[in-house]
Amino acid sequence: MMVSPKSAIKHRLTYIVDGGDILNSQKVVVANTRDDSLTFIDLLGAETEIMDLKESILYSGNRNMQNIYLGPYELEGDSRGNLYCTNVFDNSILKIDLKEKKVKDILAVGKNPTCIKCFENSLFIVNSDSNSVSVIDTVAFTLAENIQVGGKPVDIEIDEKSKKIYIASYYGQSIEIIDLISHDKTSIKIKNNPVKMILKDSLLFVLTHINNGVTDISNLSIIDLTRNMEINIGNFKGIFNDMMIIRGREIVFVTNMDNGYLYRMDIESRDLSSKTYLSGMPNKLGWDGEDMLFITNTSNNVLTLFDIKQNRIVDNIKVGKEPNGIFVLK
Repeated sequence: MMVSPKSAIKHRLTYIVDGGDILNSQKVVVANTRDDSLTFIDLLGAETEIMDLKESILYSGNRNMQNIYLGPYELEGDSRGNLYCTNVFDNSILKIDLKEKKVKDILAVGKNPTCIKCFENSLFIVNSDSNSVSVIDTVAFTLAENIQVGGKPVDIEIDEKSKKIYIASYYGQSIEIIDLISHDKTSIKIKNNPVKMILKDSLLFVLTHINNGVTDISNLSIIDLTRNMEINIGNFKGIFNDMMIIRGREIVFVTNMDNGYLYRMDIESRDLSSKTYLSGMPNKLGWDGEDMLFITNTSNNVLTLFDIKQNRIVDNIKVGKEPNGIFVLK
């Protein structure tokens, strides 16, 4: 399938694996939940490539799929050129060789594994229906342990300096903290149901849903981790499910179940500075670290390219069915 990204796409993204090899530059990978595939998008070459995950699993001789459908959902990479994919239907994790675009292994974890993060030689995966966090040794690709957490964990952040992980517990209305050195567990109670976190130094930005049974409302707050204090920023009409902080202070929201808009907010002024209509159900966010934002759309089955500096849509690239997670090769 050929696409034609506009000339505004000019940022060079590179991903360097061990030995100094550089994979194809300026690439984005999208997990397509409903057709068990990954879409590799080469923005410079103006082309896309579909990887059939089940076919690759069978070709590699690994037949340990627990279900007919995989449900690829979120993506994460390591420094050795491997891509990891959570499968929400199969309750498993795939290890994929990025250079060869082949599934190397598959490993069972908890039920409905969603968010995945890599730190040092470990993967941390939240299992939303098992109320647990699976820890995987990336070198041996084996399950090291399962840590029980609060009801419906949905997101995870890692403080690499203090070696602590933060888990958003949706039903528990809390942020659970696990010290990876001492293994101590603490928690911070919050007012609403958390769906997304971003850690910036000693501040934890938390996007939540307010379930009042009448109106769909989302909230943004900041937790000062030095004082365990929650600071309310404001409420927003609609169901927001992802956010990203750019340039230190500006935050970008996506709403996927309400009106199809991309919202931008300046944290210091606490004002919604702009909104752009994307149509459909905009979902997950990715960012190249400069001016390009990537947004999956689960109803239109496209990846939207949005120029942050010019505040406009650059292109909509067709991907697989129900796209979710985004991984930018850099």
